[in-house]
Amino acid sequence: MNRLCPERVTIKDVAKLANVSVATVSAVLNGNKYVSPELIRRVKRAIKELDYRPNLVARSLKLNSTNVIGLIFTNITSAIWPPLVCSVQQYSQKHGFDTVLSVTHENIELEKQALETMLARQVDGILIGPAAGNEHRHIYEAAKHVPLIAIDRLVPDIESVTTDNEIAAYMATNHLIEHGRRRIGIISLPTTSSNSAARLMGYHRALEEHGLFDPALVREMDFFGQDAFDLAMNLLKTGYVDALLTTSQSTSIAALRAVNALGLRIPEEVALFCYDDAPWMEAVKPTLSTVRQPIEDMAQLACELLFSRLRGSAPTTKNHVLASHLILRESCGC
Repeated sequence: MNRLCPERVTIKDVAKLANVSVATVSAVLNGNKYVSPELIRRVKRAIKELDYRPNLVARSLKLNSTNVIGLIFTNITSAIWPPLVCSVQQYSQKHGFDTVLSVTHENIELEKQALETMLARQVDGILIGPAAGNEHRHIYEAAKHVPLIAIDRLVPDIESVTTDNEIAAYMATNHLIEHGRRRIGIISLPTTSSNSAARLMGYHRALEEHGLFDPALVREMDFFGQDAFDLAMNLLKTGYVDALLTTSQSTSIAALRAVNALGLRIPEEVALFCYDDAPWMEAVKPTLSTVRQPIEDMAQLACELLFSRLRGSAPTTKNHVLASHLILRESCGC
């Protein structure tokens, strides 16, 4: 045998060594038919001796299924995505599915390529955290070929799993108002994404109801937080604010840095209410109040919807909205 190009051990080799039929080996591998304990023992011994590995490509062609779920997400460095990916992978594995991940960095062209690649690899279904913007034609096209569920952001006419972004931001802003804050600034992710737009809307609505909204206190940063520190410094130095609301972990870090750089005391001089609960928010002093999204619940529901589609349920256009929670610590004044 050529060591540089070893021959692949086939199911026929296993059957020959075990002195059984190919059908018997297949039944042992798939567990879909009765095989006597003695034949199972012989087949498993042959598999071990030959170091046989099933040809998953051939199996997927035969069964018209790869048992692979495609994950297409925008940014796995934020607080929400790593635990969400882990939860999706764990839940998928329990149901016999592997996962393959593609990251688009909020780039529509990369998202289109990722969808094409997933379809070419014949994944059984797709979970997508869509890039910001209103260009969704490629997502609609992919959904014609495989079951597809959007997660974290809303895609019109595609079944989606999101959180109550507007309500959460509304409650956080109201909480700051209840603490006597009247000049509440916000550092927002770009509102070209549905979740960021909803958070800004909740902030706006709460302040409008109390006659406190001032557009001069709104700052919009880039998706990756590169200018968040400068925006926070600008707000704190030029717009006299007594509270800051952030809409992501990256903006929360930037706001805390800016407050500390200016020597301001939290919450005495400026209150801080963050978004996306991360472990470090409870480790700093003062501890940071924040909005905690139900990440594991989002992952589980999205997987359940996708698996239901794979079992034959009809697609819907429903947006499933899960409730976030306010985690009240010291930075808001509690």
